Amino acid sequence: MEPPVRSPLPYGRACATCARSKCRCVPRSGGGRCERCHRLNKECRVLPGRRKARPLSKAVQLERKMDGLMTLLTSSAGRTDLSTPVREPADAPGCEQPTAEPARDDREDEDTEADADEVLHAFRTHRLQFLPLIYIPATMTARDLTQQSPFLWHCIAAVESKRAAFQAALCESIRKLAGRRLLVDCEKSLDLLQGVLVYLAWVTFHSQPQKSSLCIYAQMAIGLVFELGLNKPPPADQSMTVSNSNAVGHLPGLKASISTRRTMDERRAVLSCFVLTSIITQFLGRMEPLRWTPHMQECLDVLTYSEEWPGDGVLVQLTRTRLLADQILQNPWSEGLYGPHPAHTLPAFHLRALQLRIDMIKTEIPASLAGNKPILFYVYDAEISLYEVALAQPRADTEMSTRRLDHLYTCIQLVKQFFDLFFTICPAEYTSLALPNLTQLSHCLVTLFRLSTLDYPGWDKAAVKDTVDILAVAEEIATRMGQVADAVGIRSERGCIDPYSKLGMMMQKLRSEWEVRLPDAVDGTIEPVLSSMELGDLENFLSWSDLLWSTEGIGSVL
Repeated sequence: MEPPVRSPLPYGRACATCARSKCRCVPRSGGGRCERCHRLNKECRVLPGRRKARPLSKAVQLERKMDGLMTLLTSSAGRTDLSTPVREPADAPGCEQPTAEPARDDREDEDTEADADEVLHAFRTHRLQFLPLIYIPATMTARDLTQQSPFLWHCIAAVESKRAAFQAALCESIRKLAGRRLLVDCEKSLDLLQGVLVYLAWVTFHSQPQKSSLCIYAQMAIGLVFELGLNKPPPADQSMTVSNSNAVGHLPGLKASISTRRTMDERRAVLSCFVLTSIITQFLGRMEPLRWTPHMQECLDVLTYSEEWPGDGVLVQLTRTRLLADQILQNPWSEGLYGPHPAHTLPAFHLRALQLRIDMIKTEIPASLAGNKPILFYVYDAEISLYEVALAQPRADTEMSTRRLDHLYTCIQLVKQFFDLFFTICPAEYTSLALPNLTQLSHCLVTLFRLSTLDYPGWDKAAVKDTVDILAVAEEIATRMGQVADAVGIRSERGCIDPYSKLGMMMQKLRSEWEVRLPDAVDGTIEPVLSSMELGDLENFLSWSDLLWSTEGIGSVL
């Protein structure tokens, strides 16, 4: 009976003799020398150590550095569930798989901490200027923030990442972590709420699937506000802060989530949640925003006189403008505004009252914030919502209304002011634009298209083109968005294209479709309604918009 054939040792484990001769090294069943050395009566010696590891590519080195940064900071807070999820297949293109892990030293730890502080500084000084939903003192380090708010830090790290593939992995880990901590661990904390708000404001633009996550995370933020009791006065004593989970007998060890003293961070969080959910409601048209309460008004009043940091004043103005915008969007105040009957005087009175409210908001803006771009974006958007009621498709037998023409002219001037302001922002700053700013941009594009194609007696579409040329606007947006990646150092790799380049390509495609249709629009031969293809492109413009305001009109026929 022949002995069974034994398999040779794997590559890199052969003895020195077989390796030098480039022969197979087959171990013997009884141990000792291998089959070849035993047959040739040679010394069988296994070389100590392992074969030299291949050098790491620059991409992997950067990825490992970011991974070490996250591990270092999260471990200091005693959290092991926040490590950066860098899991790449062994056969991924450009991904080296070394056999040895390089040792870390104190100098490398210092570098990662410095990088983390730089990330935090960029978020504090750039992102929060457009939506100041969190106050992060200049003295707070990334290590301090990680210890205090680990989930918030995880979201900030995802926002500030400059590598598209790595950012996508971070965004995926955020969704998994949020689901586990909120739904499995039943955790309700300000850290979770602040992280979800950052996710809504900036991460949704980078993550997939954007459309579904936007509505879900908006509802998650509203639920956390309710669980934390931030929409109503805090209870007088600790005995009234029993969480819902404890009340029904679940998780008896869970600590109460409602505090007995309202903090400034909690006030900022509840007002920011209202602002975000309000504009998401207008944008998607299929959910309700956080309902405004008397206690939230108290929070707004307190922040009005806050001198802790300038961002509080900006948040106050954004909140006031969104409160008015919600009133404007509540139909049917505009029904009969351009009708032939005397009843149209009441809608006209409502419009004047709303315009007076807008004027009052403008006059109450502090002198130090008079030219603040985020505030002006919100004000222009609210005014456009007020006057775009004139864009509702009129009846075929409707005679020319000078009032409607005045409102259409006001609307086109507001759209022009919005785009003039938008183009004062350099491409490097576009990464700081928050979700509300992008929805406002989309809103103005749709309104401009409708103004450019409206067929109404006395309305000069050629004059609209001379005032604001939609093709020139689309071309400028596409060009600027295409410059963002190079301006800030964002790298696309392995099929992961940064969202700004995607947005630029979508705008270029949309411009080409409009270029074909608009010459006919000037002659009055097409309907002023976006085609299904154009709606799809505008939906891809932000990837999750149903564009409620892109339909034929707002409300009923006026």
